[in-house]
Amino acid sequence: MKTTKTIAALSIALILFAFNTFAGKPTGNPDGSLPIKYRVNIHIPAVITVPNVQFYVAVTDKNNHPVAPLQPFSFGNMSYAFEENGPVTGIRIAWIVQSSAGGNRIPLWDNNDLQKGTFLPGHVYQFNIYPKVGKPD
Repeated sequence: MKTTKTIAALSIALILFAFNTFAGKPTGNPDGSLPIKYRVNIHIPAVITVPNVQFYVAVTDKNNHPVAPLQPFSFGNMSYAFEENGPVTGIRIAWIVQSSAGGNRIPLWDNNDLQKGTFLPGHVYQFNIYPKVGKPD
């Protein structure tokens, strides 16, 4: 009876050890740390309509290089999520950019939000964009 209890206890210990050893690691950076997250909120007045123009939401560095893939802008979606490996110290800018593939050109003013500092993994940084149509004030 003692042998059976000992074998059962060892089996349970081995199962727990194997589960902890082979359990999946959290997604994120290759080193196992979490990514930096950016949340871009677009605040568009209902009076703005832009026919036949494709816009994208982007988060770039100070040299306008995207830090994550651009996302197509849709009038039904006013919040966009981006991720980047880090930590990063510098400037991050959230933009609404127009597709370069022909079509109508509509100038959008006040279409970015800039933040400067150190961006840390596991944190969410929020950007807010308030675009207007027409000439700048």
